[in-house]
Amino acid sequence: MQAMFSLQDDLYVPNDVARGVWSEDSLHGRAVVGLVGHVLVKRFGKAGMLPARLTIDMPRLSRFAPVRIESRLLRDGRRLRLAEAVLMIEGEEYARATCQFLRQGESPEAPRWSGEAWGAPHPESLETLPINHRGTPFEWRNASGGLGSRLPRHMWMREKFLLVAGEPLSGWDRVALAADFGSPWAHAARGDPGYINTDATLHIHREPEGEWIGFEATGHQASHGIAVGNCRIHDTAGPLGFVTTTAIGNRIGRE
Repeated sequence: MQAMFSLQDDLYVPNDVARGVWSEDSLHGRAVVGLVGHVLVKRFGKAGMLPARLTIDMPRLSRFAPVRIESRLLRDGRRLRLAEAVLMIEGEEYARATCQFLRQGESPEAPRWSGEAWGAPHPESLETLPINHRGTPFEWRNASGGLGSRLPRHMWMREKFLLVAGEPLSGWDRVALAADFGSPWAHAARGDPGYINTDATLHIHREPEGEWIGFEATGHQASHGIAVGNCRIHDTAGPLGFVTTTAIGNRIGRE
């Protein structure tokens, strides 16, 4: 199976499947988020602690070039561990992220409000849709709506490639890779992404199960060329958490 990156010494060298849609000389946003999330958990993950939140700022398009991930542990408490990573390309910073690990334990006995189940069909009962954009490294199965349609928008995705050559995809890798899609799924109008996200925040409350990640668009607001949006995410076992994004007006091909 092809991989987005190959690890050579301390550099993650991108392969063509990691190329972005906004520019030929860019990394795909999901490759950036997925790689940073992967490295943070690989370096700082700990048994019994869940990577419950990943926040990444992407102030500019990451160039299609070998990547170095610099990282450090900010806090190592009994119940909370906080780590930071910076994505560097040829000595320049292109993205910065923090990951919050929380100690797993028993939930309070009193029931809590958790929202309604989304009711989307199982992905195996749906047909795979063709995707016209180049460099889209996932399989897409639509449950309702679509890019630019009115709510509800429900879809499933499954990764087509490894993230790092020689390393199997974990459940965490799959949901971190998927997180960047929260922006087009929340913001797109008439099939045009319209907005390019400058960040992404992923929240999960348990480990993802299986190959499929489901997206349910739950909100979009915009004015003066700035948009905020959110999606609830699922796997085939049920709700997983949320993705939120901030985005700025843009179009494919515009620098």
